[in-house]
Amino acid sequence: MDDADRAGIEQERIEKAFLAKRTTPPPSRPSANKCIECDIAIPEKRRQLLPGVQLCVECKTASE
Repeated sequence: MDDADRAGIEQERIEKAFLAKRTTPPPSRPSANKCIECDIAIPEKRRQLLPGVQLCVECKTASE
């Protein structure tokens, strides 16, 4: 294994750590049971997968 191989491995490790932090942000508040925009119920599965979620899929998509 040469320096280029070690650098590639280290780069992969750094990228994985960055993505892990980015994809699992700590919730700033509890998940809402209903969308704060349209008042439609947010499914339990969405609330579990996205801690702190406040918008339904439709409103989130529209806001992006």
